[in-house]
Amino acid sequence: MVSEFPDDDTDPGVERGGGSRIQAVISVNGAVMTKLLPATGEVAIGRSTACEIRINDASVSRRHATLRMSPLEVVDEGSRNGTRVRGKLVGNGIAVAVAIGDAIHVGEAAILLQRVMPSERRLPVVELPEADVPTPPVDAECARSARTGAPFAVVHARIDAGDPREALRVLRASLRTSDVIKTDGPNGLQLVLVETGGQHIGLTVVRLAELLGGHRIRARFGVARYPHDGVVPEQLVAHAYLQVDRDPDEPVSAMDTLHELVAQVAEGDLSVLVHGETGVGKELCAEQIHRLSPRAAGPFIKFNCSALVESLIESELFGHEKGAFTGADKANPGLLETGNGGTVFLDEIGELPLGVQAKLLRVIEERIVRRVGATAGKKIDVRFVFATNRDLLDEVAAGRFRQDLYYRINGVTVAIPPLRERKAEIVPLARAFATRARPGVNIAFGNEVVAALEQHTWPGNVRELRNTIERAVLLSSGGAIRPSHLVLAPARELRNTRQSETTMPIERISFEDEAAMLRGSEPPLRNSDSGIRRSEPAMRRSESLASEVAELERKRIMEALDEFGGNQTQVARALGVSRGTLIARMEQYGLRRPRKRDD
Repeated sequence: MVSEFPDDDTDPGVERGGGSRIQAVISVNGAVMTKLLPATGEVAIGRSTACEIRINDASVSRRHATLRMSPLEVVDEGSRNGTRVRGKLVGNGIAVAVAIGDAIHVGEAAILLQRVMPSERRLPVVELPEADVPTPPVDAECARSARTGAPFAVVHARIDAGDPREALRVLRASLRTSDVIKTDGPNGLQLVLVETGGQHIGLTVVRLAELLGGHRIRARFGVARYPHDGVVPEQLVAHAYLQVDRDPDEPVSAMDTLHELVAQVAEGDLSVLVHGETGVGKELCAEQIHRLSPRAAGPFIKFNCSALVESLIESELFGHEKGAFTGADKANPGLLETGNGGTVFLDEIGELPLGVQAKLLRVIEERIVRRVGATAGKKIDVRFVFATNRDLLDEVAAGRFRQDLYYRINGVTVAIPPLRERKAEIVPLARAFATRARPGVNIAFGNEVVAALEQHTWPGNVRELRNTIERAVLLSSGGAIRPSHLVLAPARELRNTRQSETTMPIERISFEDEAAMLRGSEPPLRNSDSGIRRSEPAMRRSESLASEVAELERKRIMEALDEFGGNQTQVARALGVSRGTLIARMEQYGLRRPRKRDD
């Protein structure tokens, strides 16, 4: 729903000095909404329907915080996941001053304060997605096909000649009632062809092209097939965009080869080891293997081997009997049992403790799992897929990984190339992420933005690209994305990043910088003794600046470790990075990892 400014100057949200109003731009999980705020009084922020700024997300408490309008202050109301202003945690019940352009983080949501004039074009005022809000067609079809195993296709049609509105009418009239068609950017249409696979997709696209030709409309088509070309909406939409612009004579790409390998591997029952840098999509590759396999109707079980301490990992994987340990008041099957008939995906297998490695090896060899505290085992029928960003042979040499387990899990290796080696995918993926961040809004990418995206080395790969685009869409307020909205890390620092480990950099953009870009001004000075601004070209940065930034990063990690008592999961969440990234940075800076202990 679009809400216009009132013409009446007596509206409480209109300031006397010029008619401007304060607007909150709220972003969470790719969804964006805006909220006009009153000039005075208090605004409740939380998950409850009683809150003026309602954010329906599990990370947000029912009454999370209060925003006071005059003067501008935010107060945390004892929230579970905390409130942050300019990167600092707000104490419970303590009022902290905020300014126009500041970002307020409540749980996983970000709220930016803007001043808008009545004459300015504002973003639509919409509610965040809820259960009764229609799901985007590609999302809905991905979910349905994951349950039923039915194939479908996403088709992007770009109209090169003729009236796009007429093309929409012609195609809509020719499709089945179960198919979906909608506009997708300037001169573009997106089609979702349900329960369509194999040769039927090609035949359908040829028929649609002939229909348009009969109305003197010329179009190019890009096709993405579920699950062969992807298992999540962004993968499929990006692949369809990529195919539209692809030259038929272009050599087979690395990802095309990868998709074919995955399809071949999926047919068998060998264990698969997926290798690649952090953020390249190893989990999605594992799911793709499952969806393409004869086990697709069975469960797909995921487990992160670095998420729990050793004693809890055993119970989680193998299950336990009643009374096996303190608190085990009933018997529970482990993930390996619940995955019977399907696929079990063990992520970050290189992080698995040696003691658990020996027990897992026996399960893989015998296909018998024994619960903690049990005297007999139980037969299981699962396929194993493993993933790591480490060189396991180096881990074997260092004594951190069992050699016999390595050869058992490495039935087939699927190596996913980093994003910097897949330049053709960068812009299509960016467009897919932008479309998802602002559904129904055409986000423009100028030539300078395209060049910046393609020239960046993306140490955090697809995950970093997604975060970058979602932030850029937010900072651009739904308009054209400019290079300053991208907030890319300096190239010099990226070249020094160790590629063998989790390489996504800890955020170096502060909320003050976000605010400056939102106001269209230059970010403030960083390390004022150096006299260098963030907006200067990366190649002009000195080595001293890189070391200063590294020292600042190290200091932030140490402070966060101290603040959260060494809890790595909470520290990673506070810094806005993954736990694997945090651990990699701690090792890089020589920070001792807290000793694991049973909770």
